[in-house]
Amino acid sequence: MKDFYWKKDLAALPIKRGLRVIMILCMYLICVSSYAQQRVLKGTIKDPQGETLPGVSVKIKGTNQGTMSSGNGEYSIPVSGSNPVLVFTYIGFQSKEVPAGTSQTLNVTLEMGDNALSEVVVVGYGTRKKSDVTGAIASFKTKDLETMPQTNVGQALQGKVAGLSIATNEPSAEGGNNNIQIRGRRSIKASNGPLIILDGIPYFNSFSEINPNDIESIDVLKDASSAAIYGARAANGVIIITTKRGKPGKARITYDANYGIDEIASLPDMMDGPTFYKNKVDRINQAAISPTEQASFDQGLTTDWVKLGTRTGSRQQHSVGVSGGTEDTRYYLSGTFNDAKGIAKNDDFTRTTLRLNLDSKITPWLTLGTNTQLASADRGGEPVRFSDAFGMNPLVPAFNEDGSINIRPWPEDPFWANPLESLNIINNDDAKSVVSTNFIKIDFPFVKGLSYKANTGYTYRNNTIETYYGRDTKRGFEGKGEALTSNDNTSDWLIEHIVNYNRKFGKHDLDFTGLYSAQERTKKVHALNSVGFPSDLQSFFQNGIATTAVGRDEYVKQANISQMARVNYTYNGKYLLTLTARRDGFSGFGADTKFGVFPSVALAWNMSSESFMEKYDWLDNLKLRASYGENGQQAIDPYSTLPQLSPQHNLTTGKTPALGYYPNRLGDPSLGWETTLGFNGGLDFSFLSGRISGSVDYFRTSTTDLLLDKLISPVNGVKSIRQNIGKTSNRGIDFTVSSVNIRKTNFSWSTDLNISRAINRIDNVGLTDASGSYISDIGNRWFVGEPIDVNYGYVFDGIWQQNDIVEGSAQPQAKPGDVKLRDVSGPDGVPDGKISPEYDRVVLSSQVPSYIAGLTNTFSYKNFAFSFFIRSVQGVRKSNSLLNTYFDGRNGALNRQFWTPENPINTYPANRDDANPYGLLYFDDETTDASFIRLQDISLSYTLPSLVLSKLKLERLQFFVNAKNVATFTKWDGLDPEFNTQTTRPQVRSYVFGLRTQF
Repeated sequence: MKDFYWKKDLAALPIKRGLRVIMILCMYLICVSSYAQQRVLKGTIKDPQGETLPGVSVKIKGTNQGTMSSGNGEYSIPVSGSNPVLVFTYIGFQSKEVPAGTSQTLNVTLEMGDNALSEVVVVGYGTRKKSDVTGAIASFKTKDLETMPQTNVGQALQGKVAGLSIATNEPSAEGGNNNIQIRGRRSIKASNGPLIILDGIPYFNSFSEINPNDIESIDVLKDASSAAIYGARAANGVIIITTKRGKPGKARITYDANYGIDEIASLPDMMDGPTFYKNKVDRINQAAISPTEQASFDQGLTTDWVKLGTRTGSRQQHSVGVSGGTEDTRYYLSGTFNDAKGIAKNDDFTRTTLRLNLDSKITPWLTLGTNTQLASADRGGEPVRFSDAFGMNPLVPAFNEDGSINIRPWPEDPFWANPLESLNIINNDDAKSVVSTNFIKIDFPFVKGLSYKANTGYTYRNNTIETYYGRDTKRGFEGKGEALTSNDNTSDWLIEHIVNYNRKFGKHDLDFTGLYSAQERTKKVHALNSVGFPSDLQSFFQNGIATTAVGRDEYVKQANISQMARVNYTYNGKYLLTLTARRDGFSGFGADTKFGVFPSVALAWNMSSESFMEKYDWLDNLKLRASYGENGQQAIDPYSTLPQLSPQHNLTTGKTPALGYYPNRLGDPSLGWETTLGFNGGLDFSFLSGRISGSVDYFRTSTTDLLLDKLISPVNGVKSIRQNIGKTSNRGIDFTVSSVNIRKTNFSWSTDLNISRAINRIDNVGLTDASGSYISDIGNRWFVGEPIDVNYGYVFDGIWQQNDIVEGSAQPQAKPGDVKLRDVSGPDGVPDGKISPEYDRVVLSSQVPSYIAGLTNTFSYKNFAFSFFIRSVQGVRKSNSLLNTYFDGRNGALNRQFWTPENPINTYPANRDDANPYGLLYFDDETTDASFIRLQDISLSYTLPSLVLSKLKLERLQFFVNAKNVATFTKWDGLDPEFNTQTTRPQVRSYVFGLRTQF
């Protein structure tokens, strides 16, 4: 047995050695093969003149793997496979695909061209190449969001799109209260905000509940033709937001993070304690000083209420994304957490979003897809009320001796609450939402170019607000505790049937889109206000034992039905025609006017494609556009056409409660749409291989059938009825230009500039005189021939001085230091020596900007990039509430300079109650000039070179720093020239640090 085994081992020995040799050889071949398949490809990218090109995008076709050329035009990228194809892309040059072959070096020369013409623009229910667009559509570069992050996407759009005006009325942790308008204001009383479309469906939630990192593109439809696709809700323009989708190739993992701090950008100079004391004594007398004020003054104490109500804010955001797919199935999955703490104490905002975008081609003719976002927003906390903080007496204490908030800071004047008492209010404000778009698309194989798409949208939002005023607040102390709870549920469903036919017949291109859609929106609110509790321990969880409880319920339901047809026709790539018609029905209108039809037409001529333009070799693109169309404005709430009764609580003779009703609105079945007719003429241009490009548009609109309240006899129990009366007009210009100013080996400089002007005018408000001519509505400040928003009042003519002669003037009782008014006119049309409201009040100026502008400059040096953005609003004039001459010794006030015999200024009156007897609000031009130039964003970024990235196994790693609201240049003496009120939360300056990675 032993010999046998010994012999067997000898025989097996050569076999084992052979196997080892084979294994070693295989491993060697695998290593050689791996080395052959995984290699680093290097090269240099140049233009036709031999200049190297920095910042060229280099990607491996069919994957997400890519890099960018360095400052000297060199690139390096790991490649695999026998013959991968590289795709080179650069602004102003034609994209180029080059097989890599098996070499280690690949140098490339890019040819001049204008890629911008091939960019895809979202036009509503489809996309078009920019060269084929006939309307006025502007696209926002979402790349700016990368190094200039914002919590609210509305802030990111400020000043970036010509014709789009976004004004911040009040800053906050979630991005502020923004007023958004496209090409100015058209309606007098109805909303002037644009329609927002998110992934194909109307979006009604806050901009702050959209994750900016998920956005792929933002397109703004500005003229009547491009917006007519949305018919009755598009009179104010349309903003289309499209979120990111996966791309074929390996899984791409991204992680982006940023952290920032916020500080107060500026504050008005308010009176401190000693100044307040002196001015109060001068204006009234020493006896007007209360014991509390005197004690503070004697101790040298001043309460800076604004400082006590603010803090250094902070913000952080973390976002993770995974995307990729195959040619048939693509996916994009992301999750983002955002936490912001505003500069106002208790102003907190936390947002968590999850998004899944998926589309899959099940068969060559069947595609399914979804775009779904889940969002949670927490706005809990009652911020400090700055209207109270700016208006509070600086000579009363904020805290008790034990450090607690003094709920009666001024015992002698119990009307006043402590502006800081909101810090003691318990408040929860949670919103949960689902926004989902789902579609099925069929490409009919038996009819070339014909497809059908069923698009469904569903939005659900629940907002629960719980607030409790305990006995440590003035309101809670007086009511022995007060609880407010509300539950708001909103649901919205949409079904769209879309048929599209797209064919090319020789030189003819035809694209037809047909639509039938139905939408229903329901809102339910249940709220309860309870007062009087045994204690504060259970806060808003004790409504059942409240002394009194009053409920409020709300139910609103509205529906829309629409049909639409659009035809795009192109002949030989030169002549373009777009015809659109949409019919909309809205349940909120009267029985006689439920439906409206809104047509439009647009023409375009690609002049640069004509043979006679070939001699202008410096011209890349020149296109003329013209459009005319009609859009509608729903403009009213549901049930507004129906008569309405309001409850009236009474006590009977037996002192028992009884409930009655009285009419507060009459019905009108003829109430219908506000309608806007608009013309747009535009020119698109591009020169010098895309180094200079842009567009200019002129527009005119006319809005008729305005929804206004008409005064009627009160014999019917009401004093007015809403009707379709009145007309406004609007005109202006949009100008955009982009240029590549310098493009050298290691350095480049580009500029983007946009300027807009939109001036509206009231043509009539439904009022006429005896001759039938239209007249103004002075009571509502609506003046025929003037803008909708104007400043109206007496004309400031300086201050009466000691040597001025008042006898024989229009103000014979005036004293030195009084406001001097101009005697403008009288009954005979000339000054009559009297100051009267009928003849001497005039339209002083407009609150509409003369123009708005945005300027972005971007510089790159090797792997560094630096950019700054300047925004300007010019020609705005408005009253400054801080300069109100009313001063009763109770309210905090601006540290202003009064007229005195020793200081005989001509800009502000004396410190007396009777120095401004006519209550003038508008003084000299400087105090009403709200124009400003703001250095709004500065950003610096550094991207690691591709060689370093390959060693780190990363495709991208970028670090950036960003500063916002760096400086504002203005004559305005107040909180901020952009704000509607000057006693709100202060403007914020932010410093943000972040990184962006891709694996």
